[in-house]
Parts: sequence; C-alpha cells; structure tokens
Amino acid sequence: MDCPPKYFVQSLARGLSILQAFTSERKRLTLTELAEITHMNRTAVQRFTCTLMALGYLGRDDHKAFFLSSKVLSLGFTYLQSSEIIQLTASHLKDFSERIGLTVNMAILDGTDIVFLYRHEVHRFLKYDLRAGSRLPSYCTASGKVLLAALKNEALRARIRNMSLEKTTSHTIIDGEQLFQEILKTRETGIGVCDRELSLSLYSIAVPLLNHEQKMVAAINLSLSSEDATPSAVENATYQIVEQGRNVSEVLGYQGAYPVIP
Repeated sequence: MDCPPKYFVQSLARGLSILQAFTSERKRLTLTELAEITHMNRTAVQRFTCTLMALGYLGRDDHKAFFLSSKVLSLGFTYLQSSEIIQLTASHLKDFSERIGLTVNMAILDGTDIVFLYRHEVHRFLKYDLRAGSRLPSYCTASGKVLLAALKNEALRARIRNMSLEKTTSHTIIDGEQLFQEILKTRETGIGVCDRELSLSLYSIAVPLLNHEQKMVAAINLSLSSEDATPSAVENATYQIVEQGRNVSEVLGYQGAYPVIP
C-alpha cells in the first residue's frame, strides 16, 4: 500500500527497523551492532532502544546486548493465531505433511522476505530452527519465487532492486536480471522451484494458495533432500504439492484452473 509522504512517520519506521534487525541468527545485538545494521548513529539507536525497553519490547543482558522480549512475540502470535488462512488450512497441511512424510510450509511475502505462517517439520535441512513467524529471503526460496511472481513487472523489478542478493550456496541466483527471468518462469508455470539455492541439502517446490476472489493469499511448499531429488521423485512431489495446493485453494473458495499465478 502506497503512503502519501505527508502521512509517513519516519521516526516510527526507524524505530521498527531496530526490531527488524533481530533474526534467528542475530538474537542479541549491541548498540554498535544495531547502529551498523540500521545505518543510524549511536545516539539515535540509543534513544530508540531506550524507548523500546521502556515499552517492554526489548530487554538487555549483563553484557549490554539487547534482545527481543516476549511482548514482541505476542504481537506476532496474536496475528498468527487469528489468521483465517491458518484456521482454514493448518489441519489440511498437517495431514498432507504426515501422509507424504515431508516438511510442508505456508508463507506470505513481507518486503523482500517470506514469513512462515505455518510449518510442519519432518526433516531439518537448515542449521537454524524455523517456525511460524520465521523469515527467509524470498529470492532463494521456492515460496518466495511464487509470491514474487504475483507482482507486476515494474513492482517486481523494484522489489529485486531492494534485495541484498547474496550467495548462500554456489547455486544461488544473485544477478538481478537472471532472478527476474526466473520469477517470470515461475509465473508462467505456476510452480516455484528452489534447487540447492538456500542450502546444498535442500530441494523445494512451491505453489500458490488462491481464494474466492482469485487472489493469491499465500504459498505452500514441500522440501526434499537434494540427494533424494531424482527426476521421478521430483515429478511425484510436484504432482503431490500441486494437488494439495488445488485442494486447499478450493477450501478457500477458489474455482478455476490450477496452478496459476494471478
């Protein structure tokens, strides 16, 4: 949603950037580290962190490193628990994951990242713990490619320009134009594929979830071990996730051709 400049509150945006600096790999950050990540001076960071601590959103340990408090988590979980999408789809995705014996996720796009709304883990391929609320880069994930494919070309190019394209493996696409073409291919097929781009041990396939308005509300994916991703296994997994995406989309009221990215 575009916001007229006169209504945009810069100080609020800067304060939120403090909270967004924390990730699963950066659970504790010093004042200096926060200044480097947010590109603000130490004085400004000190003011924001002091305010966030007073409001209960940040804590500070004996080594003067800041960390997110449980009050931040309550904001996210309030949304996650109240989300109609999760209420309608979670049981279907859990049953599907257990039936095929593979990890299944549901995610939405937030800026240049994807955010998990639901995750049923069977096998762990990444070194860090992922759960509902976790974030991953959109450019090197199958769900991210599907969600990005719903953007119009101009918006997609703008989103790619805002990404920090970094190689996580030798297969990661870090050229903006090449990534743009990859997203166009995803849009054409309606299926996103991540072949060892996030982790050398991971092969992932994603499809869109569509609602009664024929709009994409999320993406779901399943994860295979790259060693198990033989042509026949990939073909079967693709069939399985497409059928699941079709079924869940019908639960959400969608009727029409599938898989498609509107």
